[in-house]
Amino acid sequence: MIFGIFAFSSPAFSGTNEQTEQGNFGAQIAGTYLAMPQSADESTRILNLFADGNLASIQSVQFKGEVPPNAFSNQHGTWKSSGDNKAEAIVLSIVYDAATGAFLGTAKSQFDMQFDNTLQTVTVTVKGQVFGPGIDPLNPGNVQPTDEFSHNFQAKRVPVSSSGAVNGGSETAADNSNASAGSQGN
Repeated sequence: MIFGIFAFSSPAFSGTNEQTEQGNFGAQIAGTYLAMPQSADESTRILNLFADGNLASIQSVQFKGEVPPNAFSNQHGTWKSSGDNKAEAIVLSIVYDAATGAFLGTAKSQFDMQFDNTLQTVTVTVKGQVFGPGIDPLNPGNVQPTDEFSHNFQAKRVPVSSSGAVNGGSETAADNSNASAGSQGN
């Protein structure tokens, strides 16, 4: 049991020591980013980047088959630095038929991310492929994808704002969660 806890918290499974050290690129870009649609064919997206090299993303179009006729799950992946204010990621999601719920395969996307100099805005180019059931999207061999896609988006970091803070903005998020937990018993 101790081995399992170590294995999943070790850098070999969640990123590298370099990414988690304070003051490095991973720590600097870690956070939540919001992409708002700039045109009718774009979706709203929430992108979470973690200092340990993991990422998660959710989109407004993914559940109802607005990418006809398919729907897809939240996206999860890993990223690494690829140069000055740049990162690349491999991102996976599950694809299914929106009408029947039938599993259609797994999508593998390549995210190329360019951050502005303040690390508050990221521009992302996405290229992806969908592979049918039973095909490893990380190593599909000679199997052709069932679908391909590409798009771009720009997202801004979600700041912690004093407008929603308690007691004049002097408490941190951790302070707020502790205060909320303590008031539940009253």
